[in-house]
Amino acid sequence: MMMGQFQKNCKLRINNKILYLLLISFFSFSQNEKESELFTVFYNVENLFDTIDCPEKNDAEFLPNGKKKWDTKKYNQKLIQLNKVFSSINDGKSIDIIGLCEIENSTVINDLLNTDFFKKNNYQIIHQESPDSRGIDCALLFNQKSVLLKYDFIEVKLENATRATRDIVYAKLEINNEIIHVFVNHWPSRWGGKEKTESKRIGTAQILRDYIDEKINKKNERILIMGDFNDYPSDLSLSKTLKAKNKVSKLKNQTLFNLMSTLESEKQGSYNYKGEWGFLDQIIISSNLINNSKGCKIDSYGVFNEEWLLHKRYGDIYPNRMYLGNEWQPLGFSDHLPVYCIIKFKK
Repeated sequence: MMMGQFQKNCKLRINNKILYLLLISFFSFSQNEKESELFTVFYNVENLFDTIDCPEKNDAEFLPNGKKKWDTKKYNQKLIQLNKVFSSINDGKSIDIIGLCEIENSTVINDLLNTDFFKKNNYQIIHQESPDSRGIDCALLFNQKSVLLKYDFIEVKLENATRATRDIVYAKLEINNEIIHVFVNHWPSRWGGKEKTESKRIGTAQILRDYIDEKINKKNERILIMGDFNDYPSDLSLSKTLKAKNKVSKLKNQTLFNLMSTLESEKQGSYNYKGEWGFLDQIIISSNLINNSKGCKIDSYGVFNEEWLLHKRYGDIYPNRMYLGNEWQPLGFSDHLPVYCIIKFKK
């Protein structure tokens, strides 16, 4: 059985069993209520670089004369492939909030927004150049459903770190008279081994946790955290430091819940490491998006894992990435799969 079909079957089992119970108990509004929805996606688009040298950054690998022979043809094909993903994930309908990571600069964001799917929508961009040595950043895009009240770029300064890492992008949005605090993350990688690098992710988690504790103190305001955390839901940085719970039964007021933890138990994932699927990419929400009967609630969530996003390699199924080593894969997308959630609002 192909992994794409396997994962689809997993999703069906979740929808019919675990998530069905959760949705009935916590997520669903009364059928008599009129609702509108907010479709949110996070996607690590894997090395969306332009072809122009930036002397301040280590982008040499993605230049026409670099190891990847990265040129205009390949860059434009990458944009076409990403357009295919975004135009498919919500059946061609608008995506309201998009978190991105591994984008080089505002130029590549604007080029993405000039592809066919995005031309139909008017997105605002929250982005700035981060201190990451490779020049890859996070960004937040949102359409006219959201009103921007405030934004910030949370600097991640870590003790004994030899390289700077990405800022956390933050926005306070008003949607249907509800306040949602959105954070887009790309935490330090596991390059060099999990144990040797774990303290960096724990330190990043503590910076985010402190920011939430200091800046967000109204219980009726919602929190939505998304990103590539380079850790899994059960790892210390997320479960202990950030305090993102993995069980709905343990939620209290304004605690955080990791949506992907319920999917991970069914052997799904956004990333495949040496044949093992898991969720490095996650969406984490505050408990008042689950057990609050007023305003807005999570309706559904998942990983977008259509079979055309996958390919077989080394006897297993992986996300169809755009390079294998230095060999370009013109039909590739990213080494990660996008994750999404749908929030429903009472009108």
